[in-house]
Amino acid sequence: MEQQQLSQVELIAWRLAGKLPHIDINGTDFTIDIRLDELRETQAPWNRIDISDMETAPDSDDRLFFYHTKEHTPWELKDEITEVPEHVVLVALPPELILDPVAAARKVGFNDEEFLQEHPIRQYIKAGITPLAETFLPAFIEENIAKQQNSRSQRR
Repeated sequence: MEQQQLSQVELIAWRLAGKLPHIDINGTDFTIDIRLDELRETQAPWNRIDISDMETAPDSDDRLFFYHTKEHTPWELKDEITEVPEHVVLVALPPELILDPVAAARKVGFNDEEFLQEHPIRQYIKAGITPLAETFLPAFIEENIAKQQNSRSQRR
């Protein structure tokens, strides 16, 4: 079902009325709550993703995290990993200015309306998704396997 495109005036009124924005992460809708530094799965609000300690991408202000597509939760990379996990992707969240410009403005003490002129509210936000094969992870796994093989051969 296609949603109606709202004007910036309607989006601002909607957000200033206290409605929180949403983001699509790999087909799952999450409510964005910058004030609490979290994303809540809209259909399962007890499922929360803490965004406060996420790594920032080296070439942008996006926040990166591994995401389990079946569980809709962050996936933690273990140092000793030796195989590519199933149902895990790398997610890039846009910066707070894009996720929720009203909350971002309030967080740093700026006036909502002035701030929104430079950083408009977006009706549809979709997280960037990168398959693990296109990340550093396969090379990292190969290094771990080589280390384990070297360790075994040295013990013989």
